[in-house]
Amino acid sequence: MTVTSIRSKPGSIGISAVEAAWLTEVPAKTINATIDRGELARSSRTRGLRPSDLLYLILRKEIGGALSADAKRELYEKVSDLRLALGEPSSAHLPRSADVAIPLAGGALRVEIKPAWLRLAKRWGALRAARNEVVEDPAIRSGEPVIRGTRIPVYLIGDLLAQGADVKEIMEDYPALDATKIRAALAYIETRPKRGRPRDRDSMNEVPR
Repeated sequence: MTVTSIRSKPGSIGISAVEAAWLTEVPAKTINATIDRGELARSSRTRGLRPSDLLYLILRKEIGGALSADAKRELYEKVSDLRLALGEPSSAHLPRSADVAIPLAGGALRVEIKPAWLRLAKRWGALRAARNEVVEDPAIRSGEPVIRGTRIPVYLIGDLLAQGADVKEIMEDYPALDATKIRAALAYIETRPKRGRPRDRDSMNEVPR
């Protein structure tokens, strides 16, 4: 009998474009186009994206319109240089002096790293939980993804959320679940949508608190 779960840290195997889209709230199509243009010069679809790439994508979404191609390259290089200091996205891994300055005509743009990093860290935690909390066991529901230690399918949780149930109601109906497990289920669903399954527009970027 084989029980499958994604136990490794997100950063240790690289992040796919679909996972990156959920983590950064940047469409996967935009991420792939950014890779194709060579903006993420040290990344590839096969190797996957790193935390510093994700941070760049968030910042690019926020301020990219104000930057030239050269300034974007400068931003990417400076964010990439932070990766050793920042490590895995978490509030505990943010240095006090993480802001970067990007030269512009007539001055410089100071880019605040902390807000984007903390948003990324929150979603990273949900993705990590999904990789630990969701298992596929052939002996349980024929291998359908379920919450660890239960027979509750993750896609059932997604259906309940899409139908308007809130987190409290789901926990009342399924006492084995808590907010962390529901958040993990949603992260799993959004980064591994069931084939042929329409994704609920309102829940796409929602992380239950």
